[in-house]
Amino acid sequence: MITKKTEVNQIEVTQNGTVQIRIKLSVLENGVELNSAWHRTAFYPGCDIDAQFSSVNANLASMQREPVSIADIDKVKAHCTLAWTPQVIAAYQAM
Repeated sequence: MITKKTEVNQIEVTQNGTVQIRIKLSVLENGVELNSAWHRTAFYPGCDIDAQFSSVNANLASMQREPVSIADIDKVKAHCTLAWTPQVIAAYQAM
């Protein structure tokens, strides 16, 4: 049985507070990975995370891929919450 899997497998915070993620898009047969590809996106300090994920998931749907899971979205939101202090957002907006 062929299945497709979408998972956020890397989250990193850059020096200016941007949160970058890498999404792994795997094709599996009976649980064995046949191939994979990557999708990346970045969340800038103070951006609308839900709107960004809406765009990402629309793009994934156009490629006939599963959306990013709520659990993975929540993990990214947690990183953004920690990284985006009012000072970080203000400094980013001032750039």
